[in-house]
Amino acid sequence: MTSDRKPPEFIISGAGIIGPLLANALKARNIPFVILERDTSLEFREKSGWAITLHYALEAFKNLVPKQKMDPLYDSQVRPNFHKSDSGNFKYINASTGEVVVCIPPSSRIRVRREQIRRVLLDGLEVEWDSKVESIDYHDDLVSVTCSNGKQYTGDVLIGCDGSNSITRRLIDPKEGGLYQLPIRFCGARVQLNKEEFDRISNHFDPLLFQGTVPETNTFFWYSALATPEYTKAPDLYYAQVNLSWNVPETDEPFETQEQKANALKKHSQGLSPELSWLVDRAVQNPEELMEIKLCDWEKVDWDDHDGKVLLALDSLHPMTMYRGSACNEGILDVAELVKQLDLHLQGLFSWKDAVANYRNSVQERARQAVLLSRQACLDAHDMSKIKPNSTSPLLSVRKSK
Repeated sequence: MTSDRKPPEFIISGAGIIGPLLANALKARNIPFVILERDTSLEFREKSGWAITLHYALEAFKNLVPKQKMDPLYDSQVRPNFHKSDSGNFKYINASTGEVVVCIPPSSRIRVRREQIRRVLLDGLEVEWDSKVESIDYHDDLVSVTCSNGKQYTGDVLIGCDGSNSITRRLIDPKEGGLYQLPIRFCGARVQLNKEEFDRISNHFDPLLFQGTVPETNTFFWYSALATPEYTKAPDLYYAQVNLSWNVPETDEPFETQEQKANALKKHSQGLSPELSWLVDRAVQNPEELMEIKLCDWEKVDWDDHDGKVLLALDSLHPMTMYRGSACNEGILDVAELVKQLDLHLQGLFSWKDAVANYRNSVQERARQAVLLSRQACLDAHDMSKIKPNSTSPLLSVRKSK
């Protein structure tokens, strides 16, 4: 069955990873869209230093990206051409001794710099920068948004891809759109290394990434390679992510200064292996570079779509902790499912309302489980009794929601 029905016009709120990924798929289908982004420019958040592992959604990602962007995608890996020799193993260590406790079997994956993959996805797309959504209105079969800069945009569908603190989600669900905050504090930084230091960590632990827990304090340690001279353009300049997280009481006060973050990291690095503690020392040398991530989630994974006029995806729909590496992968699967339902709608097999209902049902079944598994993984990462071979903890079992 075919149809010549007019495709819906999309308003995409958010130019992180998932918004541009969807935009690429829409562009390939000649479906009109506009991307709104609250940041003032592409460079606004690029110094935060973060990387993303694409694993169980990697094939879905490839199917959504134009072929000409695949080579640049692989060029955004934290280590050049690492996918060609990657064993795929994921190591979890006793962070006091450095000994491997669990080694998770290989899986196909690539680990990419967030800012670079974002640039790849945004190449050839226009973005309305400095456009923070402030209100949403509905009239007839259309939806309109008004931004903080006074501009208004109208389309058939608004999709919120605007992060865990999604304005879109809170506007359409003011009563229950708030986040659940876990009793864990997470803080760290991008650190600068030389070749000898970078190689020492790679050879002693893992060349890509690894995690661990300190048994005496249940402090969690996270390391990931981030950049090599091929990217930094300096012969002896490497970067890595170094993060700690720890249990906090309900009465714990938020950090008021960057120095407080540095002091907390120093305190909670006690008990780390000397092979790791120097990395935390390096991180706190520049307190202004330290970044705290609020560990929150939203298990509801449901929303009022206003007769198909509003959708949510990724962190706007299912914010979750990063301890299973699921968040971005789940967001990719969101886009894959939405594009699938959109194609079926354009073929005349479903009304748009039915296509949206199918999307909602699919996402809820899959992502709600992923949110809860990631929550438990976060809690287990701060309980060394859960870190053992043959563990059933979602932190160490197959790192996938289904």
